[in-house]
Amino acid sequence: MTHRHRHDLVRTFVLTGGRAQPTGTADELDVLTMVTAVPGKPRTGLQPEDLRVIDLCRGGYLSVIEVAGHLGQPLTITRILLGDLIDSGLLEVKASQKEAGTPATPDPDRLRTLERMLHGLQAL
Repeated sequence: MTHRHRHDLVRTFVLTGGRAQPTGTADELDVLTMVTAVPGKPRTGLQPEDLRVIDLCRGGYLSVIEVAGHLGQPLTITRILLGDLIDSGLLEVKASQKEAGTPATPDPDRLRTLERMLHGLQAL
């Protein structure tokens, strides 16, 4: 194991408070769940990664997978971070059409997200 790899593992352990699996709210987040920052909430006492997530989500809704990509973190770690911020009231989740009681029709935001993901994968 290289020194850099060990450093990343320790950093990830600290970011998640030692949790390796999402629980509660974080466990309910799928890759296309859309999150956004709640305006006007105090940001004191947050980790730099938490502040970065909030800044990313200030401009509107981002999918969980987009946030993971911007952070350069694995999906599991991102879901844990997002779940903590949602539970703290700093982020909110866009209600899915199923939860809102509307018929299941294609969501243009999700379609755009899937198209961006596909283009990104094709570019690799």
